[in-house]
Amino acid sequence: MRKISILLLLMMGSFGFAQTYQFDFLTKYMSTNLQNKRSNEFVSYNNSDDFSYYLKLRKSDSDFTATLYDHERNLAHHFSVVESKVGNEIQFQFLYVNTSKLQNIIKHENYRYEFSEISGDSPKIISLKIYASKRAKKPRVEKELTLKKANKNLIQLYRSDWLHWSDSTYDLSKIGNYIVAESEEKFNNNICQTNLKEYKNVDLKITIPKKLKF
Repeated sequence: MRKISILLLLMMGSFGFAQTYQFDFLTKYMSTNLQNKRSNEFVSYNNSDDFSYYLKLRKSDSDFTATLYDHERNLAHHFSVVESKVGNEIQFQFLYVNTSKLQNIIKHENYRYEFSEISGDSPKIISLKIYASKRAKKPRVEKELTLKKANKNLIQLYRSDWLHWSDSTYDLSKIGNYIVAESEEKFNNNICQTNLKEYKNVDLKITIPKKLKF
């Protein structure tokens, strides 16, 4: 695991400050739809001891933005991101824009989740099937996850990007100390493959203004 070489700064202006968020881990996943060959990159910052919030970066040809999702407070804080390079270090300035309420996640009380172990180790491969009802025979979503050993359970880092829409009726913490290295998902006749491209320790603190802009 490489040392972080990115300097992260938060530029807010002369606000009074309220909530502070700490991040200690970065992941970069690349996802490819096998039907249309379209690929997307997902960069997220997380607190490996508190998965109730995370920061996601989005970069396009026209803009560079970030959103801090706080599921405990049901808020999403939005930022514009300014990228610069000083020497060999990339610097990010996170400029607070506004805050919005998170939409409530629909709890699928009748959904059924089935875990099975395909390979026990080297690597560990598990299957997750999600059924739309307790009696359904055909899964709505099928996922095959290839796991890599880690010093703590980091599967939730993957969940932030790809399992956030589901409820918490299944417990990923029981699987053990792993991080998701690869996955293949089948959903509505589409197949999506995801690969972990980068992961590393970071030291990022973001403090939100006391007076939020809605």
